[in-house]
Amino acid sequence: MNKLLLIFLLIFKIGFGQDTKYLSENYEFKNGEIAYMFGNDVKLREQPNTESDVLLLLKIGEQIEIVEKSNSTMQFDGIESPWYKIKTKDKVGFVLGSLISLDKATNGNLTYLVSLKKDGLKLFAKTRVFENGLDFKENVSQLMTGEFSIKVTGNKGLENIINIFEIDYLAESCGVNGGGIYLFYDGNELIKAIDYTQVADADLYWFIEEYIFPNEKDGIKGKIVYISEIGETKEYETEWTESKATRRVLEWNGKELLPKIETEKE
Repeated sequence: MNKLLLIFLLIFKIGFGQDTKYLSENYEFKNGEIAYMFGNDVKLREQPNTESDVLLLLKIGEQIEIVEKSNSTMQFDGIESPWYKIKTKDKVGFVLGSLISLDKATNGNLTYLVSLKKDGLKLFAKTRVFENGLDFKENVSQLMTGEFSIKVTGNKGLENIINIFEIDYLAESCGVNGGGIYLFYDGNELIKAIDYTQVADADLYWFIEEYIFPNEKDGIKGKIVYISEIGETKEYETEWTESKATRRVLEWNGKELLPKIETEKE
């Protein structure tokens, strides 16, 4: 693993990942788009405000169709969110955008939904997981980059884990973190297990982290392999670069990875 690999990954995300749905605080649903409720027992309103009549209650994960974005907004969880006119079953009404999941990911019977909240300048992803309409579990994790995509896989060979949910950052330019977050779901909790970084400033500086799971290439049964490389270009004329590589074998104890990794992130 080296800086060329990271640069390739960044180019792939920017130039070739156009079909990936990237989410952000400014994401807007399109007219006719099929979406899903993030909130539970959300009031479908007759008009885009909290004073109008309630037409019905919408359940978490319920499918809706976006009719159009209204001109009305309301602050929710620190974000100024628009009201959307939506269609569901035989009703048409309004719900706040922050109560609609930005995207949906499924694996088996499990459904994952995501929304955002803000505290000052800090942006957080709210991720909910539920199975067949049962009570949901939620994780709230701070984001290091404002745009990201989501996906969910099986346990990648880790025992006592059902799913691994990934928040994958979009690196739009040099110096932007293109890493992400891994959330582990064990059937009882949705836990932030890994926060990793992949960043480069052209070929001047780079820091990349990678986690290899048991059923992946070069994986180790029951373990997670951590690999990182930090480096910089000292002189272009003589192609003088210096780097330091780290490899460690870690274990998930049900709450966290051990031993803990101390990094040299900037």
